[in-house]
Amino acid sequence: MKSSCPSTVELLTFLASAKHLNFSRAARELGLTPSAVSRQVSNLEAQVGVRLFVRDGRQLALTPAGATYHARIKEPLREICHASLELLASREEADLLTIASVPTFTTRWLVPRLPRFLASAPNVTLSFRRHLAHGDAFPPELDAAVRYGDGRWEGVLSDYLDGHTFALVCSPEFAQRHAVREPADVADAPRLVHEQAATAWIKWAERHGVTRMRALAGPRFEQYAVLIQAACAGLGLALVPAFLIRDLLSSGALVELIDAPVDVDDQGHYLCYSGERLATRPGLQRFRTWMLEECRG
Repeated sequence: MKSSCPSTVELLTFLASAKHLNFSRAARELGLTPSAVSRQVSNLEAQVGVRLFVRDGRQLALTPAGATYHARIKEPLREICHASLELLASREEADLLTIASVPTFTTRWLVPRLPRFLASAPNVTLSFRRHLAHGDAFPPELDAAVRYGDGRWEGVLSDYLDGHTFALVCSPEFAQRHAVREPADVADAPRLVHEQAATAWIKWAERHGVTRMRALAGPRFEQYAVLIQAACAGLGLALVPAFLIRDLLSSGALVELIDAPVDVDDQGHYLCYSGERLATRPGLQRFRTWMLEECRG
């Protein structure tokens, strides 16, 4: 008796077709012929009893049912692929570390330095997952996570990496348009606010004796990557962890109008992990040691 569940091949073919909305491009991704892709999709449609695509020549469009189905199966299939790769890595005796990291830290700090770690630990394979939001629990499948906050998360140990010192920066074009020569001038200039570090502006005003500033006024951003881009585009003054923008200051994409940093001790980037996993995973021990050495260096 034929199973009522579609085969993995049919599902992966459907995902590739939904991604490209073109059987030929889906075929190139999967290493199949366009006719084979079309046949697998037709088999899937016959099995589920609904049309998943509207076909217009060589182009495709998802039907409402197809779009709903795609949204439901995309993440579970991705998890199956991740699990299979992890199992393969363990079979080959590689030390696979599953890591989540906040996007800005990953792109601006971690990725440029990773070649040094991988060269020193050739038997370690890194698998990156979606970063943990502020209130997310630490999932059991993670080995470590780089998180932004106050360093206190339930059930894990946290090592401070960097991010307490904030620099006041803007684009060169913004500097030309706004006369900011001393801290008091900041009160009248457009400012950008990070949602998880909104108190940084309050502490900055207290540190530099600015009493008439509406500290929390201004556009708000959830991620530093977007806030930094907004500052580069000239949208306002930004308070940003200094270690994230050293290259942009060196290149001139961002400038410090005045030398007015501030330390915000209740915000920073931390490496989080369970003590039990650290004790049993040599690869995690090496990664933690390397991260701390890089940050302190």
